Amino acid sequence: MRPYAPGTVPAPLLLLTGMVSLQFGSAFAKRLFEQTGPAGATLLRLLIAATLLCLLSRPAPRLLRSHWRLLLPYGAVFAVMQFSFYEATSRLPLGVVVTLEFSGPLLLAALTSRRALDRIWVALAGTGLLVLGGTKGMDDPVGLAASLLTGAALTGYILLGARVGRAVPGGSGLALGLAVAAVLALPTAPVLGLPSPGVLLEPGVLGAAFAVAVLTTVVPFSLEFAALRRMPPRVFAVLSTVEPVIAALVGLALLGERLSWVQWAAVLCVVGAAVGTGRSSATSPDPPPASPDRSPSRKNGVHT
Repeated sequence: MRPYAPGTVPAPLLLLTGMVSLQFGSAFAKRLFEQTGPAGATLLRLLIAATLLCLLSRPAPRLLRSHWRLLLPYGAVFAVMQFSFYEATSRLPLGVVVTLEFSGPLLLAALTSRRALDRIWVALAGTGLLVLGGTKGMDDPVGLAASLLTGAALTGYILLGARVGRAVPGGSGLALGLAVAAVLALPTAPVLGLPSPGVLLEPGVLGAAFAVAVLTTVVPFSLEFAALRRMPPRVFAVLSTVEPVIAALVGLALLGERLSWVQWAAVLCVVGAAVGTGRSSATSPDPPPASPDRSPSRKNGVHT
């Protein structure tokens, strides 16, 4: 029997598994807010996840020196994405936040697509996202702004993640990017509001934060990072629009957030667009993965 390798699993399946893990973890994180607040939960999540990924992948320090021009902005958008997402979910329902944040990837898909059929799928997904999100975000302008900021950061994560995946071998790029995000979070979290250190270091809080870090960061971002290495950012962006559907279902199952029949119709629009994009992308050859032994000195370590 052949040993498991990420390359043996289809990239869309990796992406789907990561999204399910992320949304289940996000639902549990909302309960953690009661003790730590959004900033405290984000800080613990980043610190724990960065430690775990660095222990697992053991990235060489020279990679950070060689690729710092790419890893620093990658870590920065990662940190912004985490802080803004938790701030938004502390104010708005999970399904609404995830819907609003995908305005960024949808715009990316629309701008980078060159095929008329892809634009039709993007339009269908956009219609579903607009209906699914509804107007609940207007009730809380801070939550709305945080959701849209998450979308902008997510777009940067998709674009930079694809480049990091090609430039840095294995999982080292993700581990180093997350380490940068954790370092940036240390001075940022206190400004956004933290409970006392005693609260953050309680065994129950640390245990919950560990589970959230694994479910929302280690598992999903590792799988998404692997998918980005084998999937064009345009296809990744549109396939990711199925995540609001997952978030809505998780919100229903774990948080009691029910959807109307109109919102379920929107869910079908998003699912249809994701399936259609997956079928059309299957007929187009994916770009070959970069060889791990490419010279890191080319273009200051950034490969395009």
